[in-house]
Amino acid sequence: MASGDDAVPASRDLPLRGASNPDVESFDIVATYHRLLAEDPDLTMPMAAIEALIAFLGHSKVTTVYETIDLVKTQSAKLQAAVTNPIALSHGTDLFQQYLVNSLKQPTSTSTSSSSTAAATAATDPHESFEDVRQHLLKNGRLFATRAKNGRERIAVNARKHIYDGTTVLAHGGSRVVGTLLGRAAERHDYGHYVDEPIRFRVVYAVDAALDGDSSNRVIAALRAKGVPVAAVPLAAAAYAMEKVDMVVVGAEAVTANGGVVSRLGTFQLAQLAKANRKPFFVAAEQHKFGKTFPLNQFDFGFDQNLLDFHATKKEEGGAAAAAKPRPQPMANPIDYTPPEYIESFFADHKVLTPAEVAKEVIDMLM
Repeated sequence: MASGDDAVPASRDLPLRGASNPDVESFDIVATYHRLLAEDPDLTMPMAAIEALIAFLGHSKVTTVYETIDLVKTQSAKLQAAVTNPIALSHGTDLFQQYLVNSLKQPTSTSTSSSSTAAATAATDPHESFEDVRQHLLKNGRLFATRAKNGRERIAVNARKHIYDGTTVLAHGGSRVVGTLLGRAAERHDYGHYVDEPIRFRVVYAVDAALDGDSSNRVIAALRAKGVPVAAVPLAAAAYAMEKVDMVVVGAEAVTANGGVVSRLGTFQLAQLAKANRKPFFVAAEQHKFGKTFPLNQFDFGFDQNLLDFHATKKEEGGAAAAAKPRPQPMANPIDYTPPEYIESFFADHKVLTPAEVAKEVIDMLM
């Protein structure tokens, strides 16, 4: 997260524990999270979680270091428990908690007048000094949220050099970041000292009508409106179309600790097809989607997607009682896991990374 030279660092003089906070009970972080997603369709789940936590800190009247950290952990757990698939959301809450801990553990600096004033204040009124720290955390948190929301544009800049005239790109899933990436590649960009002319490329868009038909069709329409030739094919035709493709670009719901990807169902099979046909498989994902999730296989997410429903029409063992038992419903937005060995590179908002570099960044950021 962002930090500034005028930061008011936490020190051992700040209050560590305080009385109970009555403002916490009146704040519904789950409702806030869903409201943020509803109000801004371009907001990712990790960023909605971070903004909900920032709103919570702005609402609460915490007065100590430990109270702040404990309450943010409690609210994060409440958010994660309220959704069926908490993976992407948890990456946002983990990132914000790490930022909070790092900010509150900064060593005291006496190089600026603001820090000297804060230290003097802490000696007489530690609660007032902690309020300065809290306001600084809120300010920097909001700045981070604003910058992270612009990540798609920076990804488009970083990915542009990997798309050439005459390239045929296979995309899938209605990803907003992939739509932005491809759309900007088709545009002319005048930077003053040089001009990037539009790249002439084609797109094969694999559409799963049952899961992401509407979002995929919006991306396809936007690309065609920019003059990009797009061939929309069903996901089942991806293997058939792969011979005509030069590269595959997909988005991600979350990036795992080992440099893999959790994304919408069908991504893994595209990665397998790409590797079998020796086509580079790229993932476009903002850095705030990086996290500590480390699934071992497709069934190691910590929740059941109920995609495999084994049953028969013949009366099963158990008779009428077994037949009357309701069958589980499959998850509305199913996902799969793509291991790092299938991924060529990540188009992130700060640079292009290999899966190994992603894993190192996760360790540096969160572990």
